Amino acid sequence: MSEAVPSVVAIDIGTHKVSVLIGKVHAPDKIQVIGMASARNKGMNKGKIVSLEKVINAIKNAVQEAEDMAECRVHSAWVAIPSTELQSFYAAGRTPITNPERSITTTEVVRALDLAKASHMTPDHYLASAVPLGFELDDSPEWVQNPINLSAHSMTAHYQLMMLPISTMQNLDRAMKGANILVEKMVVSTLATAEGSLLKDEKEYGVCLLDIGAGTTNIAVYIEGHLALAHTIQRGGENVTRDIAAVLQTTTEEAERVKLLYGCVDLHQVKPEHMIQFEAIDGPQSISRIELSEIIIARYEEILGLVRKELEKRGALQSLYHGVVLTGDVCQIEGMITLTRRMLGVSAHLGNPPVQVYADEQHLSALRRSMYATAAGLLMFSQGDMQEAIEEPEVNEGKRPLLDRIVNGWNELNNKLKGIF
Repeated sequence: MSEAVPSVVAIDIGTHKVSVLIGKVHAPDKIQVIGMASARNKGMNKGKIVSLEKVINAIKNAVQEAEDMAECRVHSAWVAIPSTELQSFYAAGRTPITNPERSITTTEVVRALDLAKASHMTPDHYLASAVPLGFELDDSPEWVQNPINLSAHSMTAHYQLMMLPISTMQNLDRAMKGANILVEKMVVSTLATAEGSLLKDEKEYGVCLLDIGAGTTNIAVYIEGHLALAHTIQRGGENVTRDIAAVLQTTTEEAERVKLLYGCVDLHQVKPEHMIQFEAIDGPQSISRIELSEIIIARYEEILGLVRKELEKRGALQSLYHGVVLTGDVCQIEGMITLTRRMLGVSAHLGNPPVQVYADEQHLSALRRSMYATAAGLLMFSQGDMQEAIEEPEVNEGKRPLLDRIVNGWNELNNKLKGIF
């Protein structure tokens, strides 16, 4: 890559694939992708690493292909943290304003944040993200977004906190080390996907991002521009594949092939006479496309039912004025938008690829595929002062204990928080 133009690399480690984007940063809102690749990942199950060696190989394979396309070498990257074990909490921290002028400074803001996270932190978890929702001054019903230099006797800071098990960080850290890639920063994958799929107006007026992946389904609700809910359901496209394999008495590979070629979740789109040939364990067989669709619909109705239950439990469903935005490879199946509208009772459409991230005409259609939505969001994160990122130190990286680096990341997070006001 040319030294005259800054570059950034994004790596999204998913249950079934690792996606890599290499971009040239011409401007914060103009990132040209010059290298992209996706490699099969056989080392994860439902977002958890079960074979470190296989995950490392997947990272190496994807990075190598992207390097070849970009004609460069990758040494460091932004990385998406899988959201599988994500725990999301609302938290508030209240602090008095004790200086003589009763003027709020960054010291009070950071103190309130420390108090907010203290009630939820546990020894086996680390804080992956702290999203500020607003600041309440002297019990005023109106929250402010920037309290610095305002006067008050007390301030309550409201946050959406996201925590992940330390073991998740440790395993991901080992995988990146094994691939000889330095982690610049980490972002919770749900947040990165939202950044690469949602419009600003959608976040303002109320929207639910529904990312249906191979092993899990991630929910992220934005209301009035802020993250209001993040939740993971332990169901995904691979559950559908297993259902097909069980009913058809075939292999997982054959079930996946049939699902990708003929899958549909809207019976009105299926011709009754359409028959599908497949290889069962005991030889060639056939099934009507309607029967196949009924198998698939049953599982996706279950998943969407769980999504609706979570949205109703949190009181979020009635606030989704811009409905649901679908992303993830699973959402490309025929009829998914219609099924989502029916199950959730709100409007639904596919995610909006970010115009800030682009490629030449030859590769643009590939870049717009859903498999790169999270990585594209990571590229956008790299150009913003977004406190949802976990900072990694640049010096002596390989020699410092992981927990020290997590602590350092939180300190850097606090420093960034001071800097945004």
